[in-house]
Amino acid sequence: MNLHPFLRSACFAALIFPLSALAADGTSTKPIAKVNGVSIPQSRLELVAKSQLAQGQADTPEFREELRDVLITREVLAQEALRRKLDRDPAYIAQMDIARQQILLSVLFDDFLKKYEPNEAAMRKEYDKVKSENTGSGRKEYLSRHILVKDEAQARAIIEQLQNGADFAALAKEKSTDPGSREKGGELAWSEPERFVAPFGEALRQLKKGEYTRQPVQTQFGYHVVQVLDERAPPFPEYEAVKPQIREALLARARGEYIDALRAKAKIEKVGSVSAAEAEKK
Repeated sequence: MNLHPFLRSACFAALIFPLSALAADGTSTKPIAKVNGVSIPQSRLELVAKSQLAQGQADTPEFREELRDVLITREVLAQEALRRKLDRDPAYIAQMDIARQQILLSVLFDDFLKKYEPNEAAMRKEYDKVKSENTGSGRKEYLSRHILVKDEAQARAIIEQLQNGADFAALAKEKSTDPGSREKGGELAWSEPERFVAPFGEALRQLKKGEYTRQPVQTQFGYHVVQVLDERAPPFPEYEAVKPQIREALLARARGEYIDALRAKAKIEKVGSVSAAEAEKK
């Protein structure tokens, strides 16, 4: 096991992990090591450990001991950077400002979630609203089948055979070049026309149940003879199946409204140019 990539990663990667990861008990600030008299608190180890554990790292004594060594090395390097007064470097100051903002945003949105976490009633209401908007919209999906061949003459010959009473499924198994549907008699899954290439989808819209195209339908794949077996309004998913998406949608909406409200109240002034070339001149 080797944790030393910590030393090569961006120095703030662990710090922007949500502050809720810190241990809540009174031992979180107990030192786990000292470097030149400067304590490394248990809370720092727990913060970085939690980030690694979330990625699948096993929480073992060996892991924690090596992590302690990594934190000691980082402290040694950080003290050397301070000795050389690199904390006054503009690049350091700029990165610290970004890190400070990131931590503040993390805490802000953790607090936001506590207040705006949608309850069951809100999610049910949103589900019913979206379901209502998608019911009776006129959208259709089709159960269809097709026979795909390479040239137009073959497609016309198949249409003639169908007109003379040939079985569509049998012809598909014998002549279709589509490996995905050939053995199923050319049958395709229930789909809306938009999921197919344009000429094929348009052919579906023009057909009634049981009808097949009387002219070959050309696409980039070849020439199709298309038949509609059935049509229906797209079934709407059950509530439990889309509950996570509904929650995320409500949170995203609330978060967007929250941000918009804060921006509306703020006095914002855009000053100067944001051009990189202009910045270099200053």
